[in-house]
Amino acid sequence: MPEIIPNHVPSPRALLAWDGTAYRPITIDAAGHVQIDVLASGLPAGAATAANQALILAQVQLIEDLRNALQSVATDRLKVRGEDQLFSFKGVLANTRNAVISGANGYVDSQPVPANTIWCVTNFKAFNNTSPTTAHIYELNHDGARYGFGDEVAAFAAGDPSYWSGFLWLDPSDTIRVYFTGGLVGDTCYIVLTGYIMTLEV
Repeated sequence: MPEIIPNHVPSPRALLAWDGTAYRPITIDAAGHVQIDVLASGLPAGAATAANQALILAQVQLIEDLRNALQSVATDRLKVRGEDQLFSFKGVLANTRNAVISGANGYVDSQPVPANTIWCVTNFKAFNNTSPTTAHIYELNHDGARYGFGDEVAAFAAGDPSYWSGFLWLDPSDTIRVYFTGGLVGDTCYIVLTGYIMTLEV
């Protein structure tokens, strides 16, 4: 008969366990609960141990921090401190419009800025291709109001341009309007804009 280790037990009715070589008594605490030492975990890798739970909680906290940085849920815009001071470049602005003058001594507007877009106009030229003029007067049309920002007074032959350089910021539907003093009904006038395009974030 195999050996019993230890070689005596508290009671002949004590529970025994077989370790493959000998029998050993099973320990029971004062409340009658079986006490078994577990030397290695029987859980699979990645199971919900306390350590894994702590790691997952830390990762979830990082996700929560990132979510709080978003402007709103289910959008792809990230709020960045100082974002209104950042420069962006979507493309080159190179835009020409020709149109019939609004009337004698009238005006022509540039192409309006498309939706979701900002135009930064750094240069433009304007000319009456039909009649000589004596002055070109520049206005920014913004949100239904007109803002004069320059003029050039000279004896312009038909087709002779005036030029402007600087920085003008136009948002959707804005235009640049040029009055052609001396222009006649039916004249064809041109406005050519150059600069750069930005995306409007709303």
